[in-house]
Amino acid sequence: MPTGSQIRCLHQRDGFHCRFCGLPVIRAEIRKKVVALYPDAVSWGRTNASQHAGFQALWAQYDHVVPHSAGGTNELDNLVVTCAACNFGKMSYRLEEIGLLDPREFPIVVSHWDGLERL
Repeated sequence: MPTGSQIRCLHQRDGFHCRFCGLPVIRAEIRKKVVALYPDAVSWGRTNASQHAGFQALWAQYDHVVPHSAGGTNELDNLVVTCAACNFGKMSYRLEEIGLLDPREFPIVVSHWDGLERL
């Protein structure tokens, strides 16, 4: 896992969008605030079935482009912001193994989306 300072740097660089698919994302800390503010509208339990599907899809995660198992490091140039679906889909595979292009070569999505950080 990246450190707190690395996560801040990643979001400064990548914004609040998945570098693989461009989906807007929300950090787990923000999701927890939303759940606390709106417990009847946004559920977040321990199982997939008890988690709000929208917040599950928008869950910000962080991927090692070159996995540790293939010699990847925890340096910022090997880390990208991802959505949960892209991160779980890639798992610990190398990009070549699953036919993905390097997300670091994609343009960063520029938008007004702030990942609900304004909360």
